[in-house]
Amino acid sequence: GINAEYGALKINVPDASVSKTLTVSGESTVSEVTVKLVELLGNLKNWQRYSLWCTDKKTWLIAPRATLNTYGLDAGNKVIFTTTSKKLSIQLPDRTQLDLEKADFSNTLFSVVCNICRDLRIRHPEELSLLRCAKEEDLKDARNVTARRTFRVRKANKPKPKKETGSSQNSMNTAGAVQNGDTLSPHGSVANVTQLTPDEIDHIDIKEGKTMDERALMNAGWLDSSKSLMEQDVKEGDMLLLRFKYFAFLDLNKQRDEPRINALYHQAIRSVLSEDVVPTDAECLEFAALQFAVEQAVRNPPKLARAISPGKDDINSALDDLEISLGTNDPDLDKLNNTVLPNYNRELQANLKYKKPIKIFSFLAKPKIHKFTFRDTTMSFYKDSNKNQPADFTQDLKDCTIVPEVDIKKTKYILHIKPPSGKEYLVIFGDDGGDRNAQKEEFCNWTAACRLASKGKPISDSTYDSEIEIVKTMCNMQEHSQTLKLNRNKRAPVTTDDIKTEDFVSARVGRKFRPEQLANEILDKHNVLPRRDYTATELRVNYILKWERLNDFGVSYFIVKFDKSKKEELLGIARTHMVKQDLTPPYNTIKTWHWTSLQSWNVNWEVRKLTFNVDGDSHTFACNSADIKIVHEYIGGYIFLTLRKESDTELDKEMFYKLTGGWQ
Repeated sequence: GINAEYGALKINVPDASVSKTLTVSGESTVSEVTVKLVELLGNLKNWQRYSLWCTDKKTWLIAPRATLNTYGLDAGNKVIFTTTSKKLSIQLPDRTQLDLEKADFSNTLFSVVCNICRDLRIRHPEELSLLRCAKEEDLKDARNVTARRTFRVRKANKPKPKKETGSSQNSMNTAGAVQNGDTLSPHGSVANVTQLTPDEIDHIDIKEGKTMDERALMNAGWLDSSKSLMEQDVKEGDMLLLRFKYFAFLDLNKQRDEPRINALYHQAIRSVLSEDVVPTDAECLEFAALQFAVEQAVRNPPKLARAISPGKDDINSALDDLEISLGTNDPDLDKLNNTVLPNYNRELQANLKYKKPIKIFSFLAKPKIHKFTFRDTTMSFYKDSNKNQPADFTQDLKDCTIVPEVDIKKTKYILHIKPPSGKEYLVIFGDDGGDRNAQKEEFCNWTAACRLASKGKPISDSTYDSEIEIVKTMCNMQEHSQTLKLNRNKRAPVTTDDIKTEDFVSARVGRKFRPEQLANEILDKHNVLPRRDYTATELRVNYILKWERLNDFGVSYFIVKFDKSKKEELLGIARTHMVKQDLTPPYNTIKTWHWTSLQSWNVNWEVRKLTFNVDGDSHTFACNSADIKIVHEYIGGYIFLTLRKESDTELDKEMFYKLTGGWQ
């Protein structure tokens, strides 16, 4: 072996196809060994990019002043002299394959991820990591503890070259930073950026209907952030997946985070389609509608977005106005009441149709025309047009239920009035071929008066004019909604060529509809989205926010066995807590521990068990679906994310390594 005396060390140099034997001692430094080797090689180009790698110890000999004894090197160890930068393919969340010419195989994985994110203009790289690709064969022995812990790294896809056109094809949507043939910064010069087809993507992260066992197995593929790629058996030319690992997103900014938002949006789509989260059928259609809206916004970007405060849309604005009409404390309303004098002489008169709805054979009951008047809070009608005669019917509308209805197809407006005690009756405007605008104006005036009266306010109240505007807004919204439904029947039939439904909903939901029917359902949901000029980025943020609101969002599962338990259980790790669940359906929750109550956690690396303390109670478990280091890193990673304060502060890498690295 190598000791204080001199001995022989054989070093293989694959790029030169030679091996050299050096006379060294245990006290020889890495720098001295490297210089001797380069002198023997003579003509090795760019040798500065090379370093010593001990194959059987899986260790880089990089510290120049460290001795061979420091690394515990023995004469029998296999050592090679190889480049630290190698080719690596990264698949991004939007299925783009990014081929890096110079990925650093000697630095920690976390540093590699930081460099990739910097090149792609993705802020907060601490939220992402690299994942091995799992395929169907990796899941065959999902119940076998040994087989579940590891699976193979895949070689990068080799897509068939596409014909050149006048414009650059396959632009990288996720980053928005490069296109085919472009080059990034020296951290990882890009040789090629390719949009893969579904046939070229066969790893399990797009498999639909995964069982809990399979979902837990997916997390066995996360690489160790504290080790280099070489130490984790990643080879040159392999492909890894860049994914958001931690679901705690700091400061999603529409102006600064377009690449980050786009990457997160595509990961959210895969999560919904593969049912890692399980929304209801109605929610699936809403997600599909938002996804379709994004595609439309990408094809036809809005020229100028309207100035609307964030999170507001037409419906919410109308509801805000409605709250004002209900008498909420609003400074603008107070100002209105103080400046507008009531009109005590205000009165409405019109010849309108009156009808009592009949449940059976209602179509036989024809409405009758009567003269109507409205004064204070009271509506009256007269069978005789001579107003001097006593009213045949008088109704004080206080506490009555008032429901306006728009019927575009029959070109009429209906006012449903239901007294607190008594039968509902209808007052109909239009339906006689007259001026539609005049009929709509009259309908809004009467509806506003009735709505005020139902709240005990007379028509002379100073808020009457503002109430008319509210009714007009609601009326326009009803007209718009009905017009969309009428146009649905007029538009050309939607085919699967127009909307590939499998790209928008999960297979489970897709089986419940015919393709044309499902496409129409998606378009209907799309048509009732708020009518404003959203940008694609704004729509992606809306999709992400809706995704975050799902009950099972952001939970990463592992199959574990606690020391005091006789059976395996699920351990879910999320941004605010850990949860223990049954491993069998319906996966009932057994216990929840919040990060705020976590006092300590550590790993016994000899027996590969993790112990954590919460509120004085100690819990120990072994992980049967992944290496225990992955679980340890998940816990430390989420603790690190909870410590972040401001978005623009410098990333504390030392603290990240301290919380996630452990000691082995």
